[in-house]
Amino acid sequence: MMCFVEGFKYAYVVSLALVAGAVGGYFGAGIGDEGGFCGSCESGKVVEDHVYVEESEMIDAIEKVSPAVVSIVEKKEKPVSFFESFLPEAGGGTGFIVSKDGYILTNKHVVSSDKKVYKAIFSDGSEYDVTVTSKDPFDDIAVLKLDYSGDKDLPFVVFGDSDNLKVGQKVFVIGNSLAMYGNSVTSGIVSAKGREVYAYNDFGGSFQNFYGLIQTDAAINLGNSGGPVVNLKGEVVGMSVATAEFADNVGFAIPVNDLKPVLASIKEYGKILRPVLGVRFLMLSPSDAKELNISVDYGAILVSGQFVDQPAVAKGSAGDKAGLKEMDVVLEVDGVKVSLKNPLHKIIRNYKPDEKVVLKVLRDGKEIMIDVVLESSG
Repeated sequence: MMCFVEGFKYAYVVSLALVAGAVGGYFGAGIGDEGGFCGSCESGKVVEDHVYVEESEMIDAIEKVSPAVVSIVEKKEKPVSFFESFLPEAGGGTGFIVSKDGYILTNKHVVSSDKKVYKAIFSDGSEYDVTVTSKDPFDDIAVLKLDYSGDKDLPFVVFGDSDNLKVGQKVFVIGNSLAMYGNSVTSGIVSAKGREVYAYNDFGGSFQNFYGLIQTDAAINLGNSGGPVVNLKGEVVGMSVATAEFADNVGFAIPVNDLKPVLASIKEYGKILRPVLGVRFLMLSPSDAKELNISVDYGAILVSGQFVDQPAVAKGSAGDKAGLKEMDVVLEVDGVKVSLKNPLHKIIRNYKPDEKVVLKVLRDGKEIMIDVVLESSG
């Protein structure tokens, strides 16, 4: 059955109640720092101790990536009171620059409102307006464009290969924690790969299914949504998207290899276009197969939703035109096995709209081959 993981929410904050508490904590921390508890401090200077190679690698990686990480916030009027000047920017999230001309990747829920104007804040405090160029029709991904006319090229990140990530590998996260502390860094390891999560947004009330996520114990705090997950080479390997509400150090990120087709689409079409089959599906597990009395324990079974307007195969879609039917099990796409670790949507997204694929399908206990011409999400 589909793994509905309750208690997960987007790493996103707009709550002033939470922020007000954080402001009090900020002043308290300032008082505590004067209590003389810094055992390695002399005359306000930190005595440099032995720095291990691993620590040096992480420091170098942070310094490499951090200039390209920005806080994404809603634009608002100038504060009219002393207290308001200490409040964080509304709608805090994170993004990272992916090109020298100022394209930014972030989560779609960070810039969810079409009526609001957003800006990017760099770690040095400089601010620039951004335009929401495109939002992914399926994934929690958005592309922004920085309104920048300077003479110098902007800093931008380098992508790694998320398929090569290993469980136990060290990573770190950079983000606008609590919408107050921009470019905060937390570190941890890759806890697992290929996670399926059903996440919700406390503030927007929206729900979304995620497949193939990276799980990490590096703290993904509220406000980190859209920030980079980085390896020790300084390569971005994922984008923070959700965190567990009732657990410590259980966060999730979209693999960077799922972001690469987005940028390719922007470059080719000027917006995010996805190849689509036009089907609803459930990834089969061995327990699902046993429960449904299906002879295979892998693949994507085409199923309808809870409502009348959620058919297994959308009328007039690519799948409908090719003859796909409800309860068909898609086993392979062009010879590539469909599985929980390599779900149907991930395989399809390696193609372009209008490309033809050959599906191996299990129907009524028999395997058949079906040709499908993919269509465009836009």
